[in-house]
Amino acid sequence: MFKWIVLISKRKDLSREEFIDYYENFHVPLLRRILPRIEIYRRNYICHDDAMFAIDDRGGNAEDYGFDVVTEAIFNTRAEAEALMAAFADPDIFRQVKEDEAKFVEPGCAKMFVVEVRE
Repeated sequence: MFKWIVLISKRKDLSREEFIDYYENFHVPLLRRILPRIEIYRRNYICHDDAMFAIDDRGGNAEDYGFDVVTEAIFNTRAEAEALMAAFADPDIFRQVKEDEAKFVEPGCAKMFVVEVRE
């Protein structure tokens, strides 16, 4: 398994609901249409106002985190992830993705990390 995580902040002029709607109903289908298959492509939307962890200050508001979704991309192999990145480097695909991201992602607020998973 090979995995990366992307921390993404919504555009400031969008509500949480508008951000989620656009990501799920427009961006995800675009990526699935123009990029190689991702084995698991999971979006984990932060519930900033959930009081579950307020008892010991582990919770916080949107400004505390700096991101609104933790996106996971999981591949069977590193080679599959590299194939996706090679496709992403195609100028036309890159342009389409970046133009679409501008519709819902705050500029400069998508940070990507390769992670080592332990269970």
